[in-house]
Amino acid sequence: MTADRRSLDRLLIYVKAHRVRLAQATAVMVVVAALNGALVQVLGPITNSLFIDANPVQLKRVALMIPAIFFLKLIFQYTQSYLMSWLGQKITQDIREDLFIHLHALSMDFFWKSKAGEVLSKLTNDMTALQSALQFVPLYAIRDSLTIVVVLGIMITTNPKFALVALIVIPIAGGVLGVLGRKLRSSGRRGQEVMGEIYHRFQESLQGMLVVKSFNYEKGSIAKFRVENDEFFHQMMRYFRATALSGPLMEFLGSLIMAAIVWLGGSSIGAGTMTASQFAVFIGAFFMAYGPIKNLAQMNSTLQLGLAAAERIFSILDENPSVVEPLRPLPFPPLSQGVVFENVSFRYPSRELWALKDVSLTIKPGEVVALAGPSGSGKTTFVHLLLRLFDPTEGRILIDGVDLKEMSSHELRMRLGLVSQETILFNDTVFGNVAIGREGATREQVSKALDVADASEFVGAMKQGLDTPLGDRGARLSGGQRQRLAIARAVLKDPKLLILDEATSNLDAGSERAVQNAMERLYPGRTVVMIAHRLSTVQKADRIIVMRHGRIEESGTHAELLVRNGVYATLTRYQQLEAPEA
Repeated sequence: MTADRRSLDRLLIYVKAHRVRLAQATAVMVVVAALNGALVQVLGPITNSLFIDANPVQLKRVALMIPAIFFLKLIFQYTQSYLMSWLGQKITQDIREDLFIHLHALSMDFFWKSKAGEVLSKLTNDMTALQSALQFVPLYAIRDSLTIVVVLGIMITTNPKFALVALIVIPIAGGVLGVLGRKLRSSGRRGQEVMGEIYHRFQESLQGMLVVKSFNYEKGSIAKFRVENDEFFHQMMRYFRATALSGPLMEFLGSLIMAAIVWLGGSSIGAGTMTASQFAVFIGAFFMAYGPIKNLAQMNSTLQLGLAAAERIFSILDENPSVVEPLRPLPFPPLSQGVVFENVSFRYPSRELWALKDVSLTIKPGEVVALAGPSGSGKTTFVHLLLRLFDPTEGRILIDGVDLKEMSSHELRMRLGLVSQETILFNDTVFGNVAIGREGATREQVSKALDVADASEFVGAMKQGLDTPLGDRGARLSGGQRQRLAIARAVLKDPKLLILDEATSNLDAGSERAVQNAMERLYPGRTVVMIAHRLSTVQKADRIIVMRHGRIEESGTHAELLVRNGVYATLTRYQQLEAPEA
């Protein structure tokens, strides 16, 4: 089965969900096609009234029929356009919603390997192209095909010989459209791919503008963009060349047939084998068929671009999450026995080096464990696996003897609280950003969480307090303020297992001490895993796990590790070069 056929079959599934509305639109289009035929049939009486009978009564009656038919056609054309627009919008709405839901179901490896700009291009440009195809292709395919059938029927009943001459254009047009269709499909698909790269380039420059300007990289960034922008221009010009050729080519073929009909018609009228009214009906039917045939030719370009867009959109829906939910998930245990890493190894997709290798570790209930080590030692990977953003390549992770793979990821993360070094805030209010981790949270609960995170003072100073919009990515806040809201978000969840990825890294010295003391008050009754980039923040931990090259190098308290004079002691000596804390 070809890719186009697969895409069509999948689109039909969405269309079938609204088959009643499609049936209504089809019925209206049948009426429009019949009215087009009626307009052609009126030409015979008009010709007789004007040139043969000269009957003023009949002429008046026929003249009144013309606006009456056009008025009915107006009503039904408006109805068909509305119904097809509704279908196009509704089907793309359904697909867009499925895409958004599916993106949230995918594992983190998809977002790491995919360019965000390319994904956004599929969600915007490709969806627009698909919506256009869904709206106009059925309209042209049904309404104009029916119109052609009706007028061909009139032509055959009027003069079969002339009808055969007119039908010569159909196989010729089919061959021409087939050749153009292949060009349209390939250039359209490549154009959409390049647009994804352009989206990515825009996003990359906007997010990295500080680096671009700091390193005078404007010219280099612009040069790369120009290459991609030029390629998009050339690909789309290939598409538009094929599109521009289809209409005029069909007109030229039609003119040849028209010339043949005029010549044969004139000869037949002169020989007395055809009346003027019959010729008028026939020529009117031919002209009536011309517009729909031209629409069908242009429909081909819209269809090919829509199929290329559908193929790219469905490529996202075909992605499968690497973290698979169990069919019968076990409930999250009470965390009375602890967390166990059992010979865990992990390698990120498309990377050769192991991020973790043969890690075995037991974290007791209520224990505060700090992960220390140089950059790239595997600390963040340890946390990713604990959150089940990925599954171990080898080994397993147990909570109270239950493998994480046997639990629901949703329930697991409900019981875990995370404060990461990179603070992510949404374009929402203070309340909305803090409350995302706890459905149904009250304003009082959010306020208490802000107190613990030492955030109440700056939130209270805002004019709208908890209802203050924070802007995109919390742009209206300082780095320290964003971090304190992230801490409040974790506090509000009241988690059994608290994960801190250098939670106080963006705070000033005074706020860091206040928040650190507040966090330490939360430790009793919870199991805590913290990642340490500054060793001064973990000296009170029950145990410090020192990692290097994805392996556990040392383990012990701060004092024990200093006595061993190993990796931890070396890192501590390096960090003593920083200004000591007051």
